[in-house]
Amino acid sequence: MLVQRSLHLMTVAAVCAALAACSSYGREHTRPDANATTAQWDSGPLDRDYHQQRNDMDARHESELSNPRADESSDQRTRRQTNENNDLDRRYAAGKAAHDSVVPPPGQH
Repeated sequence: MLVQRSLHLMTVAAVCAALAACSSYGREHTRPDANATTAQWDSGPLDRDYHQQRNDMDARHESELSNPRADESSDQRTRRQTNENNDLDRRYAAGKAAHDSVVPPPGQH
């Protein structure tokens, strides 16, 4: 009788331990990690600044086509404007990579 009772108590203890161990199983996959952060960067301010700078530059380039500089040939103007376009695009890409809120100024990318 003593052996039977001991066996019964050990069985109940083993079942309780197994249930306790299984109750937390799977929660790790459904529970978000307490250390994880889910911050997202808003590119809207950078995009607006880029489009403003792009519109200003395009308007200036159009004006330069209508009223060419006396000291600059057509080829020189085209190369300069192409370089200005490429520089603005590079600075915008650098701003995106750095999660900036404005396009970096020339010479700082």
